[in-house]
Amino acid sequence: MEQQNKINKGIVLLMALTCGFTVSNVYLNQNLLLSMADSFHISSNQIGIIATLTQVGYAIGNLTLVPLGDLFERRKIILSLLILVCLSLIASAISTSFIWLIISNLLLGFFTIVPQIIVPIAAGLASDKERGKILGNVAIGLVCGILGARFISGIVDTYLGWRAMYWISFAFTLLVILLIRIYLPQSKGKQTMKYGELLASLWPLFIKENILRRACISQGMMFGAFSLFWTTLVFRLSNSPFHYASSVAGTIGLVGIGGAFATPIIGRIIDKKGANLASILCMNLSLVSFLIFILSGSSLTAIIIGSLLVTMGTQANQVACQAKIFQLSEEKRSRLNGIYMVSTFLGGALGSYLGTLAWSHFKWMGVCSVGFIMVLFAFTSIIGVKKKLNSIQQVKIN
Repeated sequence: MEQQNKINKGIVLLMALTCGFTVSNVYLNQNLLLSMADSFHISSNQIGIIATLTQVGYAIGNLTLVPLGDLFERRKIILSLLILVCLSLIASAISTSFIWLIISNLLLGFFTIVPQIIVPIAAGLASDKERGKILGNVAIGLVCGILGARFISGIVDTYLGWRAMYWISFAFTLLVILLIRIYLPQSKGKQTMKYGELLASLWPLFIKENILRRACISQGMMFGAFSLFWTTLVFRLSNSPFHYASSVAGTIGLVGIGGAFATPIIGRIIDKKGANLASILCMNLSLVSFLIFILSGSSLTAIIIGSLLVTMGTQANQVACQAKIFQLSEEKRSRLNGIYMVSTFLGGALGSYLGTLAWSHFKWMGVCSVGFIMVLFAFTSIIGVKKKLNSIQQVKIN
């Protein structure tokens, strides 16, 4: 029997803060790319590999480390990973070559998968009637971490240099370790299989669960479009007609944090109307955002409005998709979430790569066109899901 109604506001806040501070490590380099390129004397196209491989590392970590939550006590896993995050941040801060920077950021992404261990904990502690709302509240921390990293890193880069950002993140990670050690409740996995068997079960699980596959497509493409936009925004704003410093892109990221507050709203829609409807609403928001970028890409006001919409659509869709897959099995939630987040961040890595590639050849219009196509592709995940979700809910009721 699943534990329910054992989660209070303080624990939800701690989970949201932890998710925010840790996931920010995946994104803080995106606003530092130009400065990194200057430090190592390479082109903007080449430096884009840093953002891409950080997300690839995150995807690999989700595949190989997140499933451990089904086996072991999750708080110990989280604390161990945070120590490794600290070491990766130090390595990034003292990088003396481009290759060193690539490897340290790849490892940083690999170990910074703490939020995807926390989310199944939140799902398990929440009741069925409030799961969407709780996941939405935890997701606020994720959105604030993703976009807050861009805002803070832009300012730090302007005044202190890009290396200082890694040292600051190191200090905050130490604080998170202390809070987790004191306040996060223990949460034991329910599987007794060996680690090799656990990993071997991932592919059959992906093949078996149609809802999981479609959720992976949906959020993979949505997050790809999201990453494409935020990775190239600093390039767009540094060129005509804007000619802004990287701190301005970070400020727009701060505005985008307003999109975080869409996640609890979507969570309530999920609880009352279903996750499928919520996904459709989210995808439409992202489509509108890229239309705004295409039609009014030379207007800073339009870019700000579009950034808010693309953030709302992408992050709220993540909650909707997680609500779908967590209905499938209580005992497999860490593995389900691990597979799902692998697809999400592979999509993000693809988006970052396509974004820098499109910018190099076709500039802003190419970037926006690719993003629009990725969101359109996400719509293909909706077909056939509603009937399956309804049948799962009916089985639970009976």
